[in-house]
Amino acid sequence: MRSYLVLTPPGGPDRDHRSTLVVQDGFSWLAFFFPWLWLFWNRLWITGIATLLMQIGTGLLMDIPGFGPAGFLAGFAFSLLIGLEGRHYRSEVLIRSGWTLEMVIAAPDIQLAEEIYFSGLPQPEEKQLPASAEWARQAKPPAAGWQGPEFGLFDYQGGR
Repeated sequence: MRSYLVLTPPGGPDRDHRSTLVVQDGFSWLAFFFPWLWLFWNRLWITGIATLLMQIGTGLLMDIPGFGPAGFLAGFAFSLLIGLEGRHYRSEVLIRSGWTLEMVIAAPDIQLAEEIYFSGLPQPEEKQLPASAEWARQAKPPAAGWQGPEFGLFDYQGGR
């Protein structure tokens, strides 16, 4: 089972909960293979720039004779760190910027996690439809055919 974090935006969710985020907590393969791109995609700009500079640094370190394995291991370790902790870091940044952690849900997939969260929300009360107005009950049925002025290509005054 995976865990999912349910985050609502500052000021509360909108009426349809379209702004509510359900974020999987755990390892991200995209963050592992493309760490700075993943961070930029999730709008973690400062960390993305620092990660890009770190990957450039480890690439340059691998070019120095004798430091190739050290540069590779440093780059691998940094990518592994972003892959393991990237989603958690994203949720922490959102919480610091005013989002509210509503719930942590354990579910096998995101669809079931969303279903669990949204099924637990209070349902709006159903309002009874108003009784039909008196004028609607007393209205005469419309006469057969078109009774208005002739307009357009056809005349619908019936019987001609």
